[in-house]
This record gives sequence, structure tokens and C-alpha cells, in this order.
Amino acid sequence: MELLHRAVFTALGALSLVYALVKISLGYWKRRGILHEKPKFFWGNIKGVVTGKRHLQDALQDIYAAYKGRAPFVGFFACIKPFVLVLDLELVRHILVTHAGNFTTRGLYSNPSVEPLSGNLLQLDGHNWRALHAQSAGVFSAANINKLLPRLLQISRGFQSSLGKERLQTLNINELVDSYNLEVVASMGFGLPVDHTEFRRWTQRYWSNFSLWRAYLTLEFPLLARLLRHQSYDKAATDYFQKVALGQLQEQRKRDRQPLQTFLQLYSRMEQPLDDVQIAAQAFGFVLAGLVPLNATLSFCLYELALQPELQERVRAEIRGILKQHDEQLTQEGLKELLYTKQVLNETLRLHTPYPLLLRRATKEFELPGSVFVIARGNNVLIPTAAIHRDPAIYDEPLRFDPDRFEAEARRKRPAMSFLPFGDGLRGCIAAQFVEQELLVGLVALLQHHRYAPCAKTVIPLEYDNGRLLLMPKNEIYMSVERMDN
Repeated sequence: MELLHRAVFTALGALSLVYALVKISLGYWKRRGILHEKPKFFWGNIKGVVTGKRHLQDALQDIYAAYKGRAPFVGFFACIKPFVLVLDLELVRHILVTHAGNFTTRGLYSNPSVEPLSGNLLQLDGHNWRALHAQSAGVFSAANINKLLPRLLQISRGFQSSLGKERLQTLNINELVDSYNLEVVASMGFGLPVDHTEFRRWTQRYWSNFSLWRAYLTLEFPLLARLLRHQSYDKAATDYFQKVALGQLQEQRKRDRQPLQTFLQLYSRMEQPLDDVQIAAQAFGFVLAGLVPLNATLSFCLYELALQPELQERVRAEIRGILKQHDEQLTQEGLKELLYTKQVLNETLRLHTPYPLLLRRATKEFELPGSVFVIARGNNVLIPTAAIHRDPAIYDEPLRFDPDRFEAEARRKRPAMSFLPFGDGLRGCIAAQFVEQELLVGLVALLQHHRYAPCAKTVIPLEYDNGRLLLMPKNEIYMSVERMDN
């Protein structure tokens, strides 16, 4: 009986301690006198998100809409972790550009000593990130991206041929665009030759153990995660990606004077090249940061164009007209002339922003000029990009798909920082130019000879997958695909 009493008192003591710690954490913004939405016990401001009942974007959108205009930022809690939720575009500019030196880290989990491929540009912070970013800047220069265009076009022609010559077919659009983007990542990111069956299998498995809970816990307790040697990705998958990258690096060193076709070549040709494992980590970054968002973007784009066939015909007419002017060849100049196609792409990125938020962590205290608002050193900062992209004060009827929003004059009228699909400033997407080029080339291949329309299996309206941090379709997108004569 005495043992039972001790066990009960111990359990009660532990629960009381946990309760006190949670209450102290959830009182952070109140103690600082910062405006904030009252948090729910333990859940903070994301009740329903962790359990998959709503998307994180919805929680951010609600608070953004409720508090915008009342303060440049408000306090926000992801469970018990406090965040600065930015509401003001001028503050966004300070964080991303003007005072980017105060916010150089993202606070994401990485542990290259245990999980070597986590040493990529997306995940690294601090000195390691600064050094790697400085070395990588030349790799993603405009000149190098232009040199890689012939290889990208070669991939797109093969992809276009794979669509076949059937007059009418019903296709899974998610799988269709994945076949293109996966080919780009496998060929240009890893230098793999033809058959990518095994590569595809591992891209579908590397995050098989992902859960929002694990992601949150590694963000909240990174030191404990490193102590426990936590790995974010499936080990067999990362072993495969590392083996492939190292093998291709060895193969390319055996071949002299080969044409530039891969990012592995660019990384290995730097003045101060990285070691092979570091290069493999950057190749993995293409899988991690590029594959799923680009698949979602092209899928959403075709979905919207299928619902508005007049817009689709306008894009196709522009594509065919530009190709005719350039002897049926897509050139660097031709890509620049695809103005309306780029407007359609940008409107897709606005309405269906793949990354609905940007994360930063203050490495120095920052006082917003001309105000009493201070972001303390160590504060985690959250910029709700998708909420900004759907702000009716910036974009009239924000849920309507309207590419004309990105005409030159319309863009000039909008405030800076109102369109951030790739972030901006020091920690913006270093591969943004290549990503845009890949998407445009993909759209040309998809739309030049084929018309897309809803079919009996098309789910309308489209829903997002609440179990993912990124904005992705909940259901597979099926469409009727019609082969067209020139």
C-alpha cells in the first residue's frame, strides 16, 4: 500500500510539474505584453492541426485576418512553443531583406554527424549555412542555369513524347507531372542515366515516418533530438540517395570534357569544392525542397486551367506563337517572352502557395524602427506567406484564379513583399531561377499539344491534405486529356 501511495504521489507531482511548465510557456506573450490570441491548454493556437482536422494554413489565416492592422506582429503558439506571427509587410521586408542579418537562421532540425544528408542548404543554420551558401551562390548563377537549359529541354521532349498520341485519355495529373519533375531531379540533381524506377520508389519512401508530432518535437527540443540521435528521414532511403550521388561523382570524374548537364558537375567544379558527402546532401536538397512543391504547383496549375478553358487556350496560343517565332525550338529568349504563361504560373503560386509559411529565428534583438515593438533574440518568427497571398486588401477576390493580377502594371501597384513564393533576401530560395525555368518548360511540354478538362473523376472543389505542412491536394487530380492537332 505504501508503494502504491508513493507511485500516486510521484505521478501527481510529475503531472503538476508538467502542468506548471505548460502554463509558464503559454504565458510568454502575456508576460511580455504582446497582443496574442488566447492559447488553448497544450494546443496553443493550433488545436485541430496536429490531429489533421484542419490545415496549419487555416489556423494562420484566421489569426492573420483577425489581427492585421492592430499591430505589426502578434504572439502565436504552436502547442507550447511561442512564435512571432508577422502581420505587417514592412516588418516582413525588415526580416527578410533590410535586417536579414538579425534573422539568418530558420531553426530547422539537422544533424549531419548522424544523418549526413541533413547537411543541406534548407536545413543548416549558423556558420555552416553561411559557408555553404557562399560556396553555392556560384553554382546557381544565371549563367549556369542558362547552360543547363539544353538538358532540361531534352528531358521535356522525352516527357512530352511519353504523353502518347491517344486522342482522348483520362490521366492522373499528380502522377503525370511527377514523372517530369522526378526525371529532372534524378538526371540533373543526381546525374542518373535512363531508368529511374528505383529512384522513384525511394522518393516516395524517404519521409515515410513523417508526422507533424515528430516535426514539432524536433523543432521544440533539438538538443534532445540530437542526443537521442533522431533521424528525420528513412535511413534506407537516405543511404540510397547518398550511394547514388557518390557513385555518380566517381563516374563523372572518369569522363573528361563531358558537357555540362548536372548540378553535381557544378558543385564538383567549384574553386573550393565541397567533399562528396556534402555534395550528396545538396543533391538530396532537390528531392527534399523541390520535388513535392513542384509537383503540387504543376498539378494545381493544370487544375485551374481545366476549370477555365479560355485561359488555357490563351496560354496555348502564346506557347505555339513563341515556338513558331523560334523555329519550333524553346530558347532562353523564348522563355522570357512567355509573359502570360508566367502570369498563370505566378497566379498558381499565389493561390496555391506550396510553402504556406516562412520560418526565421532572431539571432539578435530587433526593434522595429519608429515603434516600441521588439523581437527578442531567440524568438522564432513565422511569416504567413499563404495568408498574405490571400489578403483581400492586397488581392481583390483572393480566392479567384486570375492571371491578370501579374500584369506589369498590376504588380507595380502592389506593395513590396506581397508575393513571396520563394521567400526573399539572404535566405530566399537560392534555386528560384532554375525552379521557375523548370516549371515554365514543363508547362510548355504539357500544354503545347494537349487540352485538359475535368472528367467524372475530378474532385471539385479541390481540398488540401491536412496531414502535410505543405499545401498539397488531398485527392489525386484526374483529368480528361485530349491530344490536339497543330
